[in-house]
Amino acid sequence: MFTTTTAIQYRLSVPNPRSHYFHVEAHFPGPFPEEFEVALPVWTPGSYLVREYARHLINLTARNGKGSLPIQEHSKSSWLIQIPTDTGELVLTYDVYAYELTVRTSYLDQNFGLAQGTTLFLYHPLWTTRPHRLTLDLPTEWSTSATLDGEHAVTFPDYDSLVDTPIQMGRRLTHYPFTVQGIPHELWVAGLGCERLPKPSFLEDLTRIIEAGGGIFGALPYSQYQFLVTITEAGGGGLEHKNSANIMVTPKLWRQAKDYRVLLSLMAHEFFHLWNVKRLRPHVLGPFDYQHEVYTTLLWALEGLTDYFAPWLLAHSQVVPVDEILAHWATQLKTLESTPGRFLTPLDRASQEAWIRHYRPDANTPNITVSYYLKGALVGLFLDLELLAATNQKIGLKEVFRELWRRYGEGGYPEPAFEDLLVEMGGAPMARVLASYVHGTDPFDESILNTVGLRLERTFSDTESEEMVSVGLNLVDRQGRLLVRQVERGGPGENAGVSPEDEVLALNGERIATEEQWKEALRHLTPGQSASLVIAHNREVIDAPLVPAEPRPDRYRLLPVEQPSPAQQKAFERWLGVPFPENRESDR
Repeated sequence: MFTTTTAIQYRLSVPNPRSHYFHVEAHFPGPFPEEFEVALPVWTPGSYLVREYARHLINLTARNGKGSLPIQEHSKSSWLIQIPTDTGELVLTYDVYAYELTVRTSYLDQNFGLAQGTTLFLYHPLWTTRPHRLTLDLPTEWSTSATLDGEHAVTFPDYDSLVDTPIQMGRRLTHYPFTVQGIPHELWVAGLGCERLPKPSFLEDLTRIIEAGGGIFGALPYSQYQFLVTITEAGGGGLEHKNSANIMVTPKLWRQAKDYRVLLSLMAHEFFHLWNVKRLRPHVLGPFDYQHEVYTTLLWALEGLTDYFAPWLLAHSQVVPVDEILAHWATQLKTLESTPGRFLTPLDRASQEAWIRHYRPDANTPNITVSYYLKGALVGLFLDLELLAATNQKIGLKEVFRELWRRYGEGGYPEPAFEDLLVEMGGAPMARVLASYVHGTDPFDESILNTVGLRLERTFSDTESEEMVSVGLNLVDRQGRLLVRQVERGGPGENAGVSPEDEVLALNGERIATEEQWKEALRHLTPGQSASLVIAHNREVIDAPLVPAEPRPDRYRLLPVEQPSPAQQKAFERWLGVPFPENRESDR
């Protein structure tokens, strides 16, 4: 039973928001060991990069009822305190600089604050399962997304729950409450434009997405859920939490109807995570080791399949036309096929290496690895269709997740459990699919699309793009200098000796200063015929012989077959839950 004498208590205040510092006072009740360790996490669950949050912590002090206690820095993110034997309570005070507005960090200015617990709250490694209580001490004119009791506090069963609950606060917060299946939901929006929803139907569309997600698993597994949206020019994506989603969007994404699918897909992605990752997860993803990297080969399933189900939910709930969903998947296939690393790194290894690759991209990253979001989502597409085909349309990916939920619920599962269940429910074809697409680097078997009456078309968007040769270079105009951003592994640019950050100066004797001039010059090249590319490499001017390759299709479309059979139409409707689309072309 929770009592104030057993809980670890924090008071979070903002004495001077303009300074961007949160002030924290933490009370740890005794009894204590002689040497007491406290630590601050180095990473945030859901974002797999060591971010060293302790670099923002200053002015750490410790005291008991008799006075100050000495503190010894133990590691980059932990401290040791010598505790007198008669100490009944240890009080720590410190400040945390918070001026990085992302979904995985804390932020504070004179108008708005975002508290992300992993960046703010010290913990004792052996006491994380104790109850934790947080009191907010905010300016009187500020509101907050936190559900507070009469003492302006909220109690959590453990440290994991505390830091898994982001909190918005500030002068300009708009609250949109709504109910789904009798359960209270909240949309909190901060930033310029928060007073207006993207569409009048936005909450209704969110409701339909929530109902579609609950339909996969049978019910909604929470008593309350929050969408926390921050409108910021920096954008930022989303981060999942057990009973909330922390989402950042640009003003354009929030306001413009043409980006509505992207916005809803982001909301649906983070919402689906409340099952896949926050409750259905390999054992290593909770309870957490906040001091070290946590490795899993399943990020393709945790993130990638969530990225597949996000547009699936939009189609199934009919909040976005199915043509837009098919166009989205076609665009993803185009992006994947422009990534050389898909032939080098399989998905399971890309998952394992997230800590050093995905969150630390450079110019060579697309050449040596693949995004477990991107390819994982496409594996979801092909895996779902293969499952349905192998089981005579009886079992799809949603049935696998439903069974995974039935077996493991919120307790976590062994690392092999997900793939084992796929093979158990789908048979030998699933073992082949996993070996080819997850543990190997084989291309997708596109013939499976025909089972639901679809075909993938690769063409050129216009005659100009058809005339454009391929040179394996990605350029960017930076302050009047045309620089090489990426060089494709094994492509003509690499063979010519071009490197990232080289400056393009001329092509076949013609001065090149803009991207438009570059594209126009490429139209006059012939595949297989050498051209003179002049570049500046580390200030040295070099004439690089460039031998362009054949042009590549730049228009990918996932289209209905011309005369779908009744079986194909029925399979399509079983798959997405909507009628088979009309046979019309949808440009992307």
